[in-house]
Amino acid sequence: MTDPIRIPRPATPADDKVDAHTGIPAVPPHPGPADRPAPGTYALRVALGEHGYQALSRHRQAYGTALGELADLLWRTAREADRLHRKLLRHAAHVRDRLDHALAPSQEPLFAPATGLLQNAGHTTDLHAARLAQQVRQVIVVLESYQAVVRRTKP
Repeated sequence: MTDPIRIPRPATPADDKVDAHTGIPAVPPHPGPADRPAPGTYALRVALGEHGYQALSRHRQAYGTALGELADLLWRTAREADRLHRKLLRHAAHVRDRLDHALAPSQEPLFAPATGLLQNAGHTTDLHAARLAQQVRQVIVVLESYQAVVRRTKP
């Protein structure tokens, strides 16, 4: 059995490497979830700074206090945004794999599934993206509340 021939994706102007066999500019693979910053954690680190992010961890340890509970809520809300982000990325990778398979050069063009290929994918992607956007908005609201409480409790 031979390996299927892969047609490289079109090159972008930033690509400067050329495939030695085909002479076609090589396109780097899609970055994986580990290569992208998670939106919840990233938002906390940017908004609070490193010192504030460490203070958030300390505040979470203050069980039974309003600040401790709010810090924990902020932490869990950000983690949920990160989880939803990973879920959306996994879904996008699955859809991309389905497209790659359907449009593979080994497939006869006349028999490639034209209808129903993205029937479910578009709707599901919209749902995942909407849920992630909603969670990021919740992170912002809880973050603003947390920052307001921290400002009031500082001497």
